[in-house]
Amino acid sequence: MNCKRLGVMIDCSRNAVMKPETLKRFMGYIKKAGYNAVYLYMEDTYEVDGEPYFGHLRGRYTQSELREINDFCVTEGVEAIPCIQTLAHLNQIFKWNEYKPINDCSDILLTNDARTEKLIENMFSSLRKCFDTHSINIGMDEAHLVGRGKYLDKNGYETKFEVLSKHLKKVIAIAEKYGFKPTMWSDMFFRPINNDWYYLDKIDKKVLADVKKYVPEEVTLCYWDYHHNTVKHYDTQIKAHKFLTDKVAFAGGCCSWLGFAPMNKGAILRMKAAMDSCRKNDINDVILTIWGDNGKEGSSFAMLPSLYFCAQRYLYGATLADVKKGFKQVYGVNFETFLKLDLPNSVRGNVWGYPCKWGLYNDPLSGIYDYHIATGDGKIYEKHARSLAISAKNANEFSYLFNHLSRLCKVMSLKFDLGVRTREAYLAGDKETLKKIVDKDYPCLIKV
Repeated sequence: MNCKRLGVMIDCSRNAVMKPETLKRFMGYIKKAGYNAVYLYMEDTYEVDGEPYFGHLRGRYTQSELREINDFCVTEGVEAIPCIQTLAHLNQIFKWNEYKPINDCSDILLTNDARTEKLIENMFSSLRKCFDTHSINIGMDEAHLVGRGKYLDKNGYETKFEVLSKHLKKVIAIAEKYGFKPTMWSDMFFRPINNDWYYLDKIDKKVLADVKKYVPEEVTLCYWDYHHNTVKHYDTQIKAHKFLTDKVAFAGGCCSWLGFAPMNKGAILRMKAAMDSCRKNDINDVILTIWGDNGKEGSSFAMLPSLYFCAQRYLYGATLADVKKGFKQVYGVNFETFLKLDLPNSVRGNVWGYPCKWGLYNDPLSGIYDYHIATGDGKIYEKHARSLAISAKNANEFSYLFNHLSRLCKVMSLKFDLGVRTREAYLAGDKETLKKIVDKDYPCLIKV
């Protein structure tokens, strides 16, 4: 595969600004897998000159830390690329009075405003001091209500395309002033023509022709997609993007945003189709994202099976057998062993969502999620805890990942079906069982 850039995007915005030394260690692992770029997703978690409240109390990177990261990447032959936001996903800054006047609505910046443009210029001028790369991702995704708040009051009604287009042109001009070539997430070019849904069922060239006029030739569109498992689906979306521009990148997703444990098997299933489509359609700029929605409770290192698989599939068309053999050679741990980190999210095969998270937070006495739990499910977590503890002994430097999730499963073995068992005994009037639960199970859970 003629690969220009294969990168990993690390979410450094959801209460998880990865320390520089940890980031360096992580980059060593992904380089071994075949990646040559790392994207730092920073909404407000980086130091910006003239903006003391930007990322205040959020553990932001200092400029010296970003320069240290950049310089390390240069020595390792990995391109360090900032991945920021210049339109939406900036809800954290609007907690401060300094930025409330430039809040259009929701988490969106007020466009066509001098203070907003000054903030964005300060972003670019600061990042220029920190990174050698000319590439930058400027965000602009999921700005569903752009132009519908203060902007509407000040400027009157304009279509989303009109508001976005004017703002994008200004951001591109600022980016170019500081030597950056921007990439942006592409969804806002598709949602207005598709009932606010990103992905197209079919390509309507007449409709897309109307959209194309709003896509500047200076920007690369990054098509992101994490949840589909057919090559045909990805083919359709890539062809739609290529109709709009010849500058197209793709971002897939390692399933890391569902609580404490990964879902590597699901990510591999979906990203296999995505990587095959990227190879088929000559996409030579590919990113694998490690999002950390809702507090970044899971480890980025737990995603190594997904990351390794995607790199090998994209670069070489590797089979699963090839991947298993290579993973063991590169990381010193069996691929199947590493996949056991998925176990906390595995209950009866198809239980709803991500049970290790909502099961932990579920209150046994209110049972908002008890509908999804069956009596005896706690015993499943007993098995998971034992399996992970055993695997930890063969996981070398990664043993901490297995021990951590083994302890989680130990807690879940006591708690997961506790509310269900309590209510069943209560409704049956079984006071003897209730007394045992109260005297034994709840105290054990508290102690563990």
